[in-house]
Amino acid sequence: MTKGSLSYNPRMTTQLEERFGFLISDVGRLTGKRFDDLAKSSVDLTRAQCRVLANLAHYGDINQARLADLLEVAPISAGRLLDRMEEGGWIERTANPQDRRERQVRMTPKAERTLSKARKVGDEIALEALNGFTDEEAKQLIALLQRVRGNLSRLVDR
Repeated sequence: MTKGSLSYNPRMTTQLEERFGFLISDVGRLTGKRFDDLAKSSVDLTRAQCRVLANLAHYGDINQARLADLLEVAPISAGRLLDRMEEGGWIERTANPQDRRERQVRMTPKAERTLSKARKVGDEIALEALNGFTDEEAKQLIALLQRVRGNLSRLVDR
C-alpha cells in the first residue's frame, strides 16, 4: 500500500486470523494436506515429487542447484529426491555440456502424464477453496496474489 492512503498495518493486530503471513502460510499448509488426501488414489507421486515436476514444467530443464533453491531444500535433499525420481523413470539427469559439474534435470513423458493428473487434483482443490466466490472474486484474488508475489519477488530474487 502507498504512503498517505489507507493501508494494511500488520502491527495493528496480534490476531493470527488477521495476520497476512499466517494466513498465506496456513492456506498453503491446508492446500498441501488436501492435495495429499486427494492425490493418494490418482497420483503415483508424493507432493514433493509433484512440486519437482511442476517446477520443471514451468521453468523447463534446469540444473539441480536451481531446483533445490526453488523447492527450498538443501541440495543434498534435492539430490536424494531426484535419485528416487530418476529410479522411478520420472526424470532424467544429464551433464551440462557447458559445465560438467552441473547436472540438468528434465521430465520424462511418464512424468508429464502424471503431472496432468496432479493438476486435476489441484484444480479440484481450487474449486473447493474458492467455493462461494463469484468468478470475479476468484479472478481478483488470483490477481492480488500475483501482485503480492511480484512485490516480494522483486525484493527476494534481485
